[in-house]
Amino acid sequence: MTRSRGMTRRQAVAVSVAALGGAAVTTAGLPTPAAAAPRTAPAGQPWRDRKKSAARRADALLAAMTLQERITLVTAVDPAEFEPLKHLGIPAMTRVDASDGLRGDTGVTAFPAPNALAATFDTDLAERYGDAIGAEARGKGWNVLLGPTVDIDRNPRNGREAESYGEDPLVNGLIGAAVTRGFQKNDVIAQIKHFTVYNQEEGRNSLDVKVSERALREVYYPAFEHTIRDGGALSVMGSYPQVNGVFACENPHIIGALKNDLGLKGYLGTDFYPWGDRVAEINAGVDSAALTPDTPKAAFTDGRIPESRTRDAARRILYALFASGAYDNPLPDKPADVVTTAAHQKLARITGQQATVLLKNEDGLLPLSRTRTPTVAVIGPAGKDAITGVEGSSYVDPGDFTTALDAIRAKGSRVLFSQGSLGDVALTTIPGSVFTTPDGKPGLRAEFFAGEDHSGSPLTTTTTANVDFLGSDPVDGLPSKWSARWTGRVTPPTTGLVRVSALLSGDARIVVDGVTVLDESRWLWDSFFGPEQSALGGVVELKGGKAVDITVEYSTTDVGFNGPGLRLGWQPDSLIPDAVATAKKADVAVVFVNNYSGEGFDRDNLSLPGDQNQLIEAVAAANPHTVVVLNTSGPMLMPWLGKVKGVLQAWYQGAATGTSIADILYGDAEPGGRLPVTFPADEHQGPTTYTGGKNDGAYGSITYDEGIYVGYKWYDKHRAEPLFPFGHGLSYTSFRYDSARVHSRGRGDEAAEVTVEVRNTGRRTGSDVVQVYAGHLPTATDTPARTLVGFARVELAAGRHRSVSVTVSRRALSYWDEDGNRWVTPTGKVPVYVGRSAAELDHVGTITVR
Repeated sequence: MTRSRGMTRRQAVAVSVAALGGAAVTTAGLPTPAAAAPRTAPAGQPWRDRKKSAARRADALLAAMTLQERITLVTAVDPAEFEPLKHLGIPAMTRVDASDGLRGDTGVTAFPAPNALAATFDTDLAERYGDAIGAEARGKGWNVLLGPTVDIDRNPRNGREAESYGEDPLVNGLIGAAVTRGFQKNDVIAQIKHFTVYNQEEGRNSLDVKVSERALREVYYPAFEHTIRDGGALSVMGSYPQVNGVFACENPHIIGALKNDLGLKGYLGTDFYPWGDRVAEINAGVDSAALTPDTPKAAFTDGRIPESRTRDAARRILYALFASGAYDNPLPDKPADVVTTAAHQKLARITGQQATVLLKNEDGLLPLSRTRTPTVAVIGPAGKDAITGVEGSSYVDPGDFTTALDAIRAKGSRVLFSQGSLGDVALTTIPGSVFTTPDGKPGLRAEFFAGEDHSGSPLTTTTTANVDFLGSDPVDGLPSKWSARWTGRVTPPTTGLVRVSALLSGDARIVVDGVTVLDESRWLWDSFFGPEQSALGGVVELKGGKAVDITVEYSTTDVGFNGPGLRLGWQPDSLIPDAVATAKKADVAVVFVNNYSGEGFDRDNLSLPGDQNQLIEAVAAANPHTVVVLNTSGPMLMPWLGKVKGVLQAWYQGAATGTSIADILYGDAEPGGRLPVTFPADEHQGPTTYTGGKNDGAYGSITYDEGIYVGYKWYDKHRAEPLFPFGHGLSYTSFRYDSARVHSRGRGDEAAEVTVEVRNTGRRTGSDVVQVYAGHLPTATDTPARTLVGFARVELAAGRHRSVSVTVSRRALSYWDEDGNRWVTPTGKVPVYVGRSAAELDHVGTITVR
């Protein structure tokens, strides 16, 4: 997360570029080439010589700086604070969240979410994606991009799951490296995040993650190493949690590994205001205090921070400025209003197409016919109410995007529309007019208690019109920890399925007519940045005009920094009957469903929120040709899977929301995506779920007792069958793999090359992702049954074939020896498997490791 302090975003950029001078901005929105710095240095300023290496230039400039100037470089937050460094040519460093576009700006491209990009398994596309974002960043006046995110998706309930590249370290690393290369083509610094074990939002600022050294080395470090070594990442952002009892940003053990073993030559920054001690962070190896404005500057001169540490930190920042080109190439003198281009919008659409995963296609229902012009019922949030991105630090304004409904209409079919469900949204506050107290008066009886367990005599008993308080106590005089109970009766206006929702900070239990529709806690009701708020809730069948009992219990357990809150909302009139009537009139029904996900909270379960499961069940019963489009952050349980003909996993698609999905539905593009995460079959599959306190000060802990067995490796270890395996994805054509060969190598880090002949045996052009896995290593040490060691995306016309080769590294055939504190590559034979998912593999040979 990143928040600006002091100046506004636009003021900060204006100060920065005014101090620097720079390029003009074209009417297309992107900057013209900046005035280049001289290739040879002026007298007395050898660091300006562009013919010298970044390391030599950093050394030369560092030698010319005073201690105070070095402190300024390390601690500067706003662009104005860089003014004392102007005479040295050091530019103001302006920062923007940029995982899938520029958070907080308008006139930019909202690209499909990072996990959608991962689903393409396409590093070339990922580099183009990064290049486009980097170009737009310069046009808007940013030279430090906070991203990409290469956190491992350990558990699909993680609120920020969509911000990274899935559960596998290799996919995370190769896609992250490609995006980073794209970013840094534009003379900007990529700050990859979050180092490390940042895998949940609940309790994130004080959480203690207990994790083995082997898991760190084999699961949580490799993506960072790939992105640094292969992608050239010049900066890393530390994470919030404690790692084995020490906050990540003041943990010399993991920071030492980052700089000494993973190869970081640039600098380490923090996330925005991590908990811990600022002096301890700098001494442990944090180099930039840009996101911790409360770092005491006096500590750099009173002996608490050694001068040698200040010198090293400043040099690392200078190295990043020189190596990225940010030092030599000024930002434009005026940020452009619009930096998105037709090419970037097209790239977003292509990314969305290649990211969409066809999970099921019974009887070949998809693609929809363009010649028979079927009548299509579009049902669900398929308009401007679509969720286009993960909320929080990665939310990007999509602008005036084409909706799925409009894009489908443009394909020429006769289209019928029915809302069906509002999707995952906060509902309208329940009006006081439908409530009566237990003694028959308007409103609800409210009892307030000292403490959080609803015990003892009430402090206050009163009548309230409804339950609606956000950010403050509902009555005066309550202690810091309190609880409340509202009781009465509610009368719905109509008969049917009633949705009940709650915006919540605290713990709540809601029971309507004997049905518990909510029993959960949350520390925030929104996600910092983005247009929506996050509601919890459920459904209950009620009869119109019949009053039923309602009980609402609340406590301040888990309240977050915005204070206590509970707003009780509802949707008393179900939209499902109209949707069913519409579905019956159509040849095909396409049901859009979604979930809200974002920074600041985790998902409580893997079910579709609200009434969306009931909507799918009802539509599928009315129309046997039903397709479900999952516009979701990640895996969902699908109790209706056997009743529908088709399922598309669309993720969040930003500006491509609508256009790319319509292209896939009608076959104008092929569903090119493969799952970068395993879809569980039930709530109990996968690594352990956190059960501790959720707010910042909870100081909970979680033990990663699964060790190295994350993602598909957990399923292999436990012989569990997922709903859909890692790597899964169907096509509109068919492929055959022939003549697989394994060639062992002995050159450097190259252990082998695996080659397979891929043939398109279908009737149309399509793409596939060849996946290569290694089996158990030849050692007594426990190693996974399957480890992804390489992949390659291939596109073929109908009837064509191609030889595809994947190189396997020695590191991929190694494990971390905790006793020896080193990587070990055991010699012997390693089985090799090739296939189309982690569950569809053929043994094709062995690698002989010498």
